Amino acid sequence: MAISKSERKDWAREHFKGFENIFMPSFTPDLKGLDEAGIRLDVRRSLAHGCFSVFAVPLGLAPPEAKRFLEIVVDEVKGRMSVGLPIMAETIEASLQELQMAEEVGCTHALIHPSHTFHANTEDDLYKYYRTLIDSTNLGVALWATDGQQFANLHPSNVAVDVYAKLADEPNVVALKLMTTLELPTVFALCEKMHKKVLIGGVHLGLMPFLAKHYGMQWSGAWTIEALQSPEKPYMVEYMNHLVAGRYDEAMKIFWHIKPAYNALFQLMSPMLPKGVHPFTHLKYYQWCMGGNGGLMRDPWDPNEKEFPLRPEERALIKSGFRSIGLEPRTDSDESFIVGAEAYASGVRAKDMPYKATYAE
Repeated sequence: MAISKSERKDWAREHFKGFENIFMPSFTPDLKGLDEAGIRLDVRRSLAHGCFSVFAVPLGLAPPEAKRFLEIVVDEVKGRMSVGLPIMAETIEASLQELQMAEEVGCTHALIHPSHTFHANTEDDLYKYYRTLIDSTNLGVALWATDGQQFANLHPSNVAVDVYAKLADEPNVVALKLMTTLELPTVFALCEKMHKKVLIGGVHLGLMPFLAKHYGMQWSGAWTIEALQSPEKPYMVEYMNHLVAGRYDEAMKIFWHIKPAYNALFQLMSPMLPKGVHPFTHLKYYQWCMGGNGGLMRDPWDPNEKEFPLRPEERALIKSGFRSIGLEPRTDSDESFIVGAEAYASGVRAKDMPYKATYAE
């Protein structure tokens, strides 16, 4: 059923409840095509984990492949979850095309953020950029408040706080995702200006009790929920449910329980975050450990990711993190991760693959 722009904020208040996971494509072992069976397996696992949405990131995909990837996801979801995607193309023309394609295939929302190459001389420049994209679509739109130097000329926080606050008035702007590394005064400024207009969400688990109690948080933007729970022990889903219901003591019991694995996650990520690296291969491994398809990615879109290969010691750290909170990672050979669980089950082995990955060892 089509949803109009004027209905999007009400729609989001109803549907943006819980965690959205990061959903990456699976490839055939030669990396030349999409592994449809693997993609569908990951949709089913996302449902089993209790995600309210999958955030489908078309990493390494040409436009026709990206469209087919989203078609597969939407088809397998069958209306049981929302489907979002990032809109961060190098040009505004390409972003407009991506939004049109996402709407055509049945996605529900998009996270819009300018490419890292985009520079705004004034707040008005940035506002006009966003409005061009927001006005072009009926999709729900989430904004992403991330630090760095891109908008340092617009606000002392390096985040375009006043631009985001103005955009929050738009009828199909429904949410704000807070970057984990934002300074607390920046979080405060954004929340004070925006929480009555859009849903505030973030992926900093320690900050969530404050956001829930004071700013009505009910959702978390895209995050690897599978790093800290299993479908049988849905710690993160329960954590969010307790926070939203105001059961803070119960929520904190879960936080203290999962903290060893959360610490291990940040131990892994700490060298990457200052460089802005999203280690998608590592995130795929977390998901594979909890029953996902896994599989190697094509060359990462961010060349910095190649500095952080998924080595044996990191795989061991990930598995020990799971065990520290009572979760047992899958016991299949890591070869199943390399080729993808569905391909491995059909008899494919790493020796059959005609390439050597440079960012998984």
